[in-house]
Amino acid sequence: MARSQQSLPMLQDWDKLGTREKEVVQEKLESIVNAFARELIRGKVFMKLGRNGRLFYRLCTLDKQLTAFSMHIKGAIVEYPFANMQHISFGYDLTDFTHVPVSLPSDALAAVIVMDNRRMNLVFSSPMERDEFVTCMLVLKERHRRTNKS
Repeated sequence: MARSQQSLPMLQDWDKLGTREKEVVQEKLESIVNAFARELIRGKVFMKLGRNGRLFYRLCTLDKQLTAFSMHIKGAIVEYPFANMQHISFGYDLTDFTHVPVSLPSDALAAVIVMDNRRMNLVFSSPMERDEFVTCMLVLKERHRRTNKS
């Protein structure tokens, strides 16, 4: 996991950075996002929190065109196109839950993708992995939006 060692400066300091420093940060972010995308195109297992409060391991992928995040569920592949994603954020969103689980992994390990007013809660092994996922997915979503403007 060499790329995880490439840390970015705190973004609240963004305004204090000079032009060259901002370019360096953006290049570093690009390389982190590109490595993340390459890894996810090959496939990676994430934990999904089911609406019944149980955790499920799911193989997740990105298509080579970087237009959709996919999850393998019971032999089927469910696609979540970037174009349809409303939000990608930190923490849980338990709005759709039939009942709130008695115990949940820490909020610092959770991220949620909101699409078509449905929420997909994911749980990661570390806050750093979760932060990388949310950041990279937001960048990929924004890239997709920019390249697909009509």
